Amino acid sequence: MELFGLDLWTWACMGILTVALGALSVIDFRTGYLPDVIVAPLGLVGLIIAIVGSPVGVSWQMALVGAAINAGLFYGLRWLISRLKGREAMGLGDVKLVAAGGLWLGPVGLPYIMAVAGIATLLGAGIAGLITGKPVWQGEMPLGPGLAIGILGVFFAMVGQVGIFAL
Repeated sequence: MELFGLDLWTWACMGILTVALGALSVIDFRTGYLPDVIVAPLGLVGLIIAIVGSPVGVSWQMALVGAAINAGLFYGLRWLISRLKGREAMGLGDVKLVAAGGLWLGPVGLPYIMAVAGIATLLGAGIAGLITGKPVWQGEMPLGPGLAIGILGVFFAMVGQVGIFAL
């Protein structure tokens, strides 16, 4: 059975990802924290989906490669920026979230996740600054909502075979 050209499995995967990333975004925006109790199951479900048959064609091997590359790169960025700033610059929750994203998307999604996350976070900070009348960039900016938008956007693009993913 199909709905708008997508099978129920694809809709279920999109629903799970949307609900989990939506919850993580709200929590991170309000608290500055990405709870493992949501991130870990999100990653596990992504790996299970890759094993069963990912609607975006990610094999379990590529899911593991994606998680390792995403986590390694973000952990390295966290370490470098924290050293340069002299304080923690990115939480481990962000590292874990991109690792979970790698389990859903494989390694191909990372550059796009990063681009969308960066743009979304800066736009969010700009909008928050306009609303509050204070520049947000002098404080903390949660990266989780931007990462969530990036992961979800790349997944949807891969489902729809949009742009460069239509190769």
